[in-house]
Amino acid sequence: MKVFKTALISTFIIAQLCIALPAFAEASTTPGSTQSDNTQQKSQDMAPNTPNDGSAVAPGTENNQQTDGTVDPTNPTDPTTPTNPTTPTNPGTVTPDPDVTSVKSEDVLVLMMNSNKMYRNGQEVLALQPLTVTNGISYIALRSIAEQAGFVVKYDSATKETILKSGQQEVRFKTNNSAYTINGKSYKASGNAYQQKDVFMVPLTSITKALNIPYSVDNVAKKITLNLYAAPTANFTVSPGEIFAEQTPVTYKDQSSDPRGLAIVQHRWEGNENIFAEPGTHTITHWVMNANGVWSEPYSVTIEVKPKNLPPVAMFTTDKDTYKMGELITFKDESTDDEGQITKTEWLNKSIGYFEPGEKTITLRVTDRLGQVGEYQKTITITNETMYLHDDFFKLYTPIGEKFTLQKNDILELAKAPFSSTDSQQTLLRSNSPESLSQEGIVFRDTIQGEARFLVHHKNVSSQNLKVYVVVTNPGTMPTNVTVKDVGFAGPNEYESLTGKSSVERYFKSVNSGFLGQTTTLQPGETKVIFTELSAQAMKPGHVVSLMGDVSSDSEVTYQVAAVESGKDILKTLPSLTLLNRDNIHIRGTYENANRLIELNQVVGDKPSRISLADNNDDLYLNGVDNSNGMPSINMGNYGVMYTIRLNHVAPNTLIAFNPRGGIYKGIFVVNGQMTEAPSNGTLVNSNDASVIYRTGSAEESVTILFTPVSGSNLPVSMLFLPLAQKPQS
Repeated sequence: MKVFKTALISTFIIAQLCIALPAFAEASTTPGSTQSDNTQQKSQDMAPNTPNDGSAVAPGTENNQQTDGTVDPTNPTDPTTPTNPTTPTNPGTVTPDPDVTSVKSEDVLVLMMNSNKMYRNGQEVLALQPLTVTNGISYIALRSIAEQAGFVVKYDSATKETILKSGQQEVRFKTNNSAYTINGKSYKASGNAYQQKDVFMVPLTSITKALNIPYSVDNVAKKITLNLYAAPTANFTVSPGEIFAEQTPVTYKDQSSDPRGLAIVQHRWEGNENIFAEPGTHTITHWVMNANGVWSEPYSVTIEVKPKNLPPVAMFTTDKDTYKMGELITFKDESTDDEGQITKTEWLNKSIGYFEPGEKTITLRVTDRLGQVGEYQKTITITNETMYLHDDFFKLYTPIGEKFTLQKNDILELAKAPFSSTDSQQTLLRSNSPESLSQEGIVFRDTIQGEARFLVHHKNVSSQNLKVYVVVTNPGTMPTNVTVKDVGFAGPNEYESLTGKSSVERYFKSVNSGFLGQTTTLQPGETKVIFTELSAQAMKPGHVVSLMGDVSSDSEVTYQVAAVESGKDILKTLPSLTLLNRDNIHIRGTYENANRLIELNQVVGDKPSRISLADNNDDLYLNGVDNSNGMPSINMGNYGVMYTIRLNHVAPNTLIAFNPRGGIYKGIFVVNGQMTEAPSNGTLVNSNDASVIYRTGSAEESVTILFTPVSGSNLPVSMLFLPLAQKPQS
């Protein structure tokens, strides 16, 4: 290595001496730069549309076979084939080593006025044509300077442009034209480019600007000195952000660049392991070399490698090992993780009770945040004795919010509990038709004053990304205030019933939080967007949005619900939108008295009974009008109606359960002020499915339930009041 460094240092000193005497240098050429080579180079720079017989060819056409990034073949630091940035380079095989003192620190090209002689770091190189002054403008053979700067020169016969290319930098010149482009951006030169003896000539000032080459002029020595030296900048990122020894594959993304757009042709790495074997602090260092043979300064990133992540340990216990049929089994999950971050828990063959004798093997599988899995199995025995029958057991022990399936589907045979129904004022604005949006347009419009509740539910079936907006306009002559109060929004996603349920859940949470609302003032004729969460994100094709929210105004305002393509300005687009027709399946309209009190004054739960909701028989639909077109409208399903179900006398040991009658349902209730899902896991699908809402204790209770049908689920539904089997004496 010392001998190698000494040789390079000597070469560097000799080069500096040669630079000092360019005007007196002999007309010698560097190795590989013979006169025949120069002759061939000249033929490559000839004018277009001339015979390709060696005497004249299109500019750059013979250079098409060169590789981008080719540099002066006489340069002792020419690059070799670029290395893969993510593949470690053996430091002992890299030439030159970035640590040696002879690495190029300057690179000059001296042009002699009125001569074709150039001196690259003291070594003579002949230009295709002399440096020429035409009409007071200095012209230089484009190829001669571009290739010295590390650019590949080509000719585009389609556009009749000469192209200089290096890395991400592209420069284009055209014969008899002063305009040129740098990466597509147009500039104007001090004079037109032209052909001189079939060599493409350009103003010196334009080519140096295009290639970002500083220069100085010495009129006494009649020379122009170009500084070709420009160091690239090494840069890279390391991912992922969290790395574990012996486990995590590490990726290095090269982000190196060159100030002149020269190609990065060589990389050198230290410490870039694909998988780190040892935990602790590690430093990764990167150097890059550009097409001119100039190395960058080192760039380093220090990372912390964590100790190897251990998989989670799955473990559970049961309160005993042998059970009767219909006896409650208590499971205790005792799984652990070295980071305390188990993100997924899966049970196989787990039930809180079994109804067939024999051995039952239960499996618990847990996954940590890094995807590692632990698993544990336990086998219990179920005897021939019976403690509870199937339906009695699940009525008694199914957790609140979870679902169970009745083996005996006799719900329609249950007696109907009588109730009174009273409606109170609340204006409901329902935008749900057309539910499926295939184009832009207005989907709801009405002008009202005072309190209102919005229910918006739409699906994108177009091929474009759409946004749904609620906008409000002040049609009056005086300013007015509009206040958005409680709101629940969900989506966009592809799950309709989940989206509807989540929006109602968030609405109830908003109501319980006591949020005071957000007021905006509208000047006469002014239009603004409200419920901004609805339009914050575009719906992809097949996605659904759902919103339930309360709003009020001081005076009459016009509300509109509109769908427009993502990226458009809703306020500019709104005047050109047309009203979309209803789909004759789903509902839109305005409905008064949308708060309904269902009250039961007699005892429920002393015997099996039920009430039916939103069936248009026991519980009638609201009538309203679609003020978008003046047509009458029936709120089938009573979506958006807020029910208060007041059970004044619920017998001791009573199960209150929710049962779907119209199909798939996934809902939410507020029971005595506590939010309860129906169900919390999965979806109610069958007519014998039920979700546990509440259980009374050993004394009679009064229970108040808030309920509203959720968009994306089906009506009607039933509320069940079922006496519980007596628990065995302890």
